[in-house]
Amino acid sequence: MRDQVDIAIVGGGPVGCACAALLARSGIDALVLEARSQPVSDPRALAIAYSSARALAGLEAWDEPSATPIEQVHVSEAGRFGSTTLDAAAAGLPALGYTVRYASLARALQDAAGTALQRGVQVTGVEPGGATARLALRTASGDGTLQARLVIVADGNGHWPGIERYVKPYAHAALMVDIRFAGAAEGWAWERFTAEGPLALLPRRADDGALAHTLIWSIPRALAESLVTLDDAALAGRVADALGSRLPRIQRIESRAMRELTLAVAHPRVAPRLAVIGNAAQTLHPIAGQGFNLGLRDAIELAAVLADAPRAALGDIAMLQQFALRRRSDRLGGLAYTDGLIRIAALGASPVRTLRGLGLALLDILPGARRRLLAHSIFGLPA
Repeated sequence: MRDQVDIAIVGGGPVGCACAALLARSGIDALVLEARSQPVSDPRALAIAYSSARALAGLEAWDEPSATPIEQVHVSEAGRFGSTTLDAAAAGLPALGYTVRYASLARALQDAAGTALQRGVQVTGVEPGGATARLALRTASGDGTLQARLVIVADGNGHWPGIERYVKPYAHAALMVDIRFAGAAEGWAWERFTAEGPLALLPRRADDGALAHTLIWSIPRALAESLVTLDDAALAGRVADALGSRLPRIQRIESRAMRELTLAVAHPRVAPRLAVIGNAAQTLHPIAGQGFNLGLRDAIELAAVLADAPRAALGDIAMLQQFALRRRSDRLGGLAYTDGLIRIAALGASPVRTLRGLGLALLDILPGARRRLLAHSIFGLPA
């Protein structure tokens, strides 16, 4: 490896590799340092905003045939009157968003990063200096150092000088279930407030090409621990009760897992010779599908700021503060929307649930309100 570079990016996940690909297009010298020596095999489905899909296409990292389009989203309150449907055609779009496998998206963005991606390189420390920062590295062949004008951290693990990470565990856990229905309609996603907690049901294309779905259900931890151990038939029954009668019979449960949930926020998000993006800047509850989309917009904005800066100014604190200011509104909006949704959804009292149902009914007759919901939903549309 070289011992000096303009930009060092810590973390070779989708956001870090997207940032590297964007910087390469501006002629900026960058290296991506990824601790793992082999690609991650991760079966999770990611919700991709329509705007994110367009950005990925610009990086030649978007595989349209492998993405599952979401054309309608049905939002409802279990056991109460009132629902609304968000529709791509009404928004003048081919799709509101898409779902893709994490591993597929990661591979496409790693290809886009090209030779900038260096695997098997663990960053064990960062020391900001005057004109550069010094990174301590560990590889299979031994320890070393790297000098960089700017260190961009896109990995949610670790502690970085001058940046604090505030973590709040949620009382709920996520029950994640891969499901096959008997004859479900193409193009539909479902969001539902239940007495136990909110859920999202996302369509995805299975390995055999058939339509499948992934359920993300935010419920009390003890309940999640109980449900994840049920046999397939019993679990299918509980899921069907939560989803209601609009979906067809569950044909089979393919997999299940439980995930602990936290909200983590880095503050400040920039320090001398250092900036954090993606999961390093904010780790969100997965129910609203905001995480990757917010992180990709971090990468796009930071790459644009760096492209406009003289080479000698890369990593200057004034330039980094400009980036932080430009990301402030979108970031705070994503944090407030996601955390607020979870707080509201966790209110299980009967009067609150009735009010939520009435609110959904109002959304169905107020197109302006529906548009604002789209603007702050997972699909990244302009307000």
